[in-house]
Amino acid sequence: MRFHLTFVLLYIAAFIGNAQVPYNPSLVPGYETRIRNYVDSLRIIDTHEHLFDPDLLKETFLLDFMLLFQQNGYDDLKSAGLPDSLFDPLINEPTTPRQKWKLIEPYWKNSFNTSFNRIILSGIKNLYGINGLNESTVGPLSDKIKKAYQTDWFDRILRDSCRIDYVLQDGFDLPGREEYFRHIRRFDSWLLVRSKYRIDSLAILQLDPIYTLEDFVRSLKLAFENGIKQGMTAVKIFTAYSRSLSFEKVEAEAARKVFRSLVNADEGHVIALKDARPLQDYMFYQLMDLALKYKVPVSIHTGLQAGKGNAIGNSNPVLLTNIFKEYPDINFVLYHGSYPFGGELATLAKNYRNVYIDMNWVYAISPSFSERYLNEWLETVPVSRLMAFGGDAMVAENVYSELKVAKQIISRVLCNKIREGYISEAEARIIAKMILHDNAANLYKLH
Repeated sequence: MRFHLTFVLLYIAAFIGNAQVPYNPSLVPGYETRIRNYVDSLRIIDTHEHLFDPDLLKETFLLDFMLLFQQNGYDDLKSAGLPDSLFDPLINEPTTPRQKWKLIEPYWKNSFNTSFNRIILSGIKNLYGINGLNESTVGPLSDKIKKAYQTDWFDRILRDSCRIDYVLQDGFDLPGREEYFRHIRRFDSWLLVRSKYRIDSLAILQLDPIYTLEDFVRSLKLAFENGIKQGMTAVKIFTAYSRSLSFEKVEAEAARKVFRSLVNADEGHVIALKDARPLQDYMFYQLMDLALKYKVPVSIHTGLQAGKGNAIGNSNPVLLTNIFKEYPDINFVLYHGSYPFGGELATLAKNYRNVYIDMNWVYAISPSFSERYLNEWLETVPVSRLMAFGGDAMVAENVYSELKVAKQIISRVLCNKIREGYISEAEARIIAKMILHDNAANLYKLH
C-alpha cells in the first residue's frame, strides 16, 4: 500500500512538473530564427533623437573617439568621478586622441560596465572594426571617424544600416535632410519663466513688446503657430530637469500677479521656483490648449534625467494624472519607458487611452529593465499605444548600436511569448511592425 501511494505521489509530482512547461502545439520549429529575421527586416520610425549636424562636426574638436561619448558615455564618466575641469580639454580644445584617453582612462576603467558604455564598444566594433577602447586603439579609431565623416556616412548608417524611414529630431536642425527628419519643439521659455530677462528676451526675439500677461500668452501662441507652419510634429515637455511634472490649474489673476512682479523688477531679478509656479503652471495649460486646438501630440520627458544632480521625483509620470484627465483628446507620449517607474507607466497607459509608452533611450539605460517591462507592457497595454525605438542619441553610431540592442530584446520577448503560447507567430509579427513602425506613423501622421 505504501509503495502504491508513493507511486501515485511521484506520478502527480511529475505531472505537475510537466504542467509548468508550456505546451504550444501550434509551434513550428525555427520560429526564433524567423522572428529575428523579420524584426531585422523591418523599416523603423525613430521617435526621438538629438543628432549633431554631421557637417558642423567637421568644424569642431569633437571628430575623434570622444564623439561616441556624446552624451551618455560622458555622463557615466562623470558619474565615475570625471571632474568638470576636464570638459574643455576633452571637447573644446585641440587635444590629441591619446591625450584625451589619458584624461578619461581612470574613469573609463570604473564605468566600462554600464550599458551606455557597452553601446559605445559595440559601435566601434561593428561600424569601425576595432575591438576595445584603449591607448593603442583610440588613435586609429579617431582616424577612421574623421575619414568616415568626409562621406555620406551619417545618412548611410541611419537610412541603410538602421533602415529608418523617419527620425523625430529634438534640437539641432539638419538642413538638407527634410526628406526623413521631422522636428519636435520645446517651449521652455514660457514654461520655466522666472525672470524679467527671459520675458524681455522673448520680446526681442519676436520683435513684439510683452507688457502684460495677455501679451505673454500671445507670444506663446505666435511661437506655437510658427512651429505648426514649419511642420512641427509634436510638442516636447522638458521641465522635469528643472521642476516637478505636477501642474495645477491656476486662475489668470494668480498668474498675472507673478507676471507683474517680474516685468516691474530689475533686469537681473530672478524669483524662487515656488513663487514662479503659478505663472509657469498657467502657461503650461495655455500650451495644452494650443496642442488641443491644433491636434498636436505632446511628448513628455519622464523618468531618468541625463547628467548628474537631478531630482528623480520631479519626473514621476503619475504626477501628470490630472493632465491626462483634463485633456482626454490630447495624445500624450511618455518618454524613456519612465525608467525607473515602469509599473506606474503601465497603469497610466492602461487606464488612459490618450497615454502612449515610448521606449526611446531606455535600452541604453538598462537592457534588463527594457526586457522586463516590454514583457509586462505587452500583457497590460493595448499594443497600439506602444512605440519601441528611439535612440535619444547625439551621433548616428550610437543610434545604430542601441537599435541592435532593441531588436535583440524585442525578438527575445516575442519568441518567449510564442513559446509560452501567449501569442502566435503571426501575432508576434504584427506586434513587431506596430511597435517599431506603424504606431508612430499613425500617431505622428508619417505617411
